[in-house]
Amino acid sequence: MRADRLLRLALLLLCCLATLAGCAGKQPKTVPLAAGEEQEARTLWTDFVGAKRPQALDADVRLQWDVLGSKGGVGASLLVQRPALVRVSANDPLGRTLILAVADASAFTMVDNRSGQVYRGTIQSRFWRSYVPEAVQPEDLLPLLGGFLAKGEGDAAEPSWDEAGRGIWYQWRDDRKQEHYVLLDKASGTMLEHLLLDDRGGRELVLQYADYRKESGSEFSWPARLRMTGQAVTGTLSVQVERVFSYSPREAAAFRVVPPPHFTVERVD
Repeated sequence: MRADRLLRLALLLLCCLATLAGCAGKQPKTVPLAAGEEQEARTLWTDFVGAKRPQALDADVRLQWDVLGSKGGVGASLLVQRPALVRVSANDPLGRTLILAVADASAFTMVDNRSGQVYRGTIQSRFWRSYVPEAVQPEDLLPLLGGFLAKGEGDAAEPSWDEAGRGIWYQWRDDRKQEHYVLLDKASGTMLEHLLLDDRGGRELVLQYADYRKESGSEFSWPARLRMTGQAVTGTLSVQVERVFSYSPREAAAFRVVPPPHFTVERVD
């Protein structure tokens, strides 16, 4: 796989993306709640959005893709921390770092260890946006990966039953005018699916969560399997969480990278 392709896939892991290109998405099929069911649905949602959430994730993951005729997988190390810090490295089978990317709310650095190339720029640059859709901001990453919402998000969501009986859908528009649909499992209260629709009603972002696990001694559950499809992916991207090391925040130095002095540094727009 070429360096630019692997870099793109590693970045797509950070951003959690959307529905298949050319596949016109729609709102989920729902049916109204009965009068006596609405309060139960709202209580389920209140408990979900009010639950205590981790402020960071340090984990080893397995990234698999089937996009644009390319199919494969790679191991990666992932460190994500609120409010908007990210570090991800794609590794070879021996654990050596192939590509390393760090980002915060304003800037990023990407290092390709195979070519000796470093890319630096802002997250508003065309280079960054060629990998990361505008709908996904750095502060969105931890909630999107973990199957939860940022504090204060979705407070005014409206519930309805999933037509296929999978659970309860909750719909709202956020401060960016982005329309969301979240499907909760009624029994466990966990997020099964999260849809982001564009301004034409197409499914800009689709994330499906499964196999929530709670590490021994931890108060948090995390989805071990995450499947993403969408316009930016143009295929399917899956994340398998192989091991969670910690939910504890790290020092800021963990999100800085100093490339070897002989690497070529390029500022990108």
